Amino acid sequence: MNTPAALLVMDLGGVMCQWLPERRIQALAELSGLPTATVDALVFESGFDDAADRGQFTLEQVRHELCALLGLADDPAHADLVQAAWSQAFEPSPPVMELVAKARATVPTTLFTNNGPMLQANLAHELQTVGDLFDRLIFSWHLGTTKPDGGAFARATDLLEIDPGAVFFVDDNPANVAAAQAAGWQAHHYRDTLNLRAALTEAGLLGR
Repeated sequence: MNTPAALLVMDLGGVMCQWLPERRIQALAELSGLPTATVDALVFESGFDDAADRGQFTLEQVRHELCALLGLADDPAHADLVQAAWSQAFEPSPPVMELVAKARATVPTTLFTNNGPMLQANLAHELQTVGDLFDRLIFSWHLGTTKPDGGAFARATDLLEIDPGAVFFVDDNPANVAAAQAAGWQAHHYRDTLNLRAALTEAGLLGR
């Protein structure tokens, strides 16, 4: 028998938001005047984004480096435009947001995502409606590693200061779900809102 869930932990891309990476690349391409393939190569295929996700840069360093990579003036105005374009990879899902808001009346909520400091800034600004649903935000850049690495879940558990069995985790990536279960978390593989509602209800997270 599972320990009663005392914390809801949600993934971001593919769960709280639709994950639309091509839309972000297009937005950065339009801002810089570069072809989308060039933006993809400079920012993503180069490993820069992955390094940011793993905590190798601060927010200001990411903003500065992105302006440099895209050939933009290194000033606050252009950095703000890059930050806004960065958020375009994420389209909030109102049905999932509604479920999280309901669950939050029962247990605290945490967002756990493989992302760097730019996305953390987005959640305080461009994606604030999503960020405001959570009592705590845990990013891979805080941990120095990404899901599904077991170390990411161990460090997240330490930060949360909670019995692993009391965590109810939702992610769309089966590898992340399996890693969470290996860490002792309860975990649900997100496929659609209907199944998520059923899983949260069964876990007692939509009212007790």
